[in-house]
Amino acid sequence: MRTPRPTFLDFGSSAAAVLFWPILALVVWGELRPDVPAVLNGINDKLLHFASYFVLGALAGAAIRQRGLLKWAVLGLIVFGALIEIIQAFVGRDPSLLDGITNGAGVIAGILVARFVLAALQWDYVKETPSGP
Repeated sequence: MRTPRPTFLDFGSSAAAVLFWPILALVVWGELRPDVPAVLNGINDKLLHFASYFVLGALAGAAIRQRGLLKWAVLGLIVFGALIEIIQAFVGRDPSLLDGITNGAGVIAGILVARFVLAALQWDYVKETPSGP
């Protein structure tokens, strides 16, 4: 029995899993700094929160294939975003309930977009793959 060759989607899933961790570290660094980095000064705070967690959610959605594990990833990232907001009180930043809600919305939106895109790509791949002998 031959094992199936990896597809572009398999490589994308692996890349998402690898990129997730350094991006998570970058988000933690950005949220726990006492001041906002100068390059981000003119950008709306809520947009930064949403975009950061959208990317984390999209990477998790692309990397995790099992639906049950994905539910835990959603919950974990939402709780993580809330905990980061609480920790901000101890590093000279103001914690915000609205920031925590925005983090959660970004996670959910990112995972949904990633799953819809992957579903569409898989559908196209299955449609274009020749069937049987």
